[in-house]
Amino acid sequence: MWITDSYDPNACMIWGRNNWLESWSWEEYDKQKEILWDKLILVDMIGHPVKDSVPISNELFTPWNKPEWTIFALYCHSWGSSWYIQAQLAPQLPMYKFVNIAGWIMALWMF
Repeated sequence: MWITDSYDPNACMIWGRNNWLESWSWEEYDKQKEILWDKLILVDMIGHPVKDSVPISNELFTPWNKPEWTIFALYCHSWGSSWYIQAQLAPQLPMYKFVNIAGWIMALWMF
């Protein structure tokens, strides 16, 4: 599986969010980061890194690369592409938890 072939980082399908997938606002992410600091990985899906984020890659989701309790928080421009990849990865990698950062990237600087 090539992770970068699974989504278009410029797609930003804002209509595609499904309520059964877990999502956090940027404010919720900040609160969770304080609690879960070593368990939570912020994943940059658009090549626009923010503090403490890592770029999306195949190696990032390799099952033996991260402990089973790892939580991946995915973000993109508008939450559409991150929702899509969350929906693809969650069933394939049940040992991990995937959270979508809801809202658009500029919301990060608005609160």
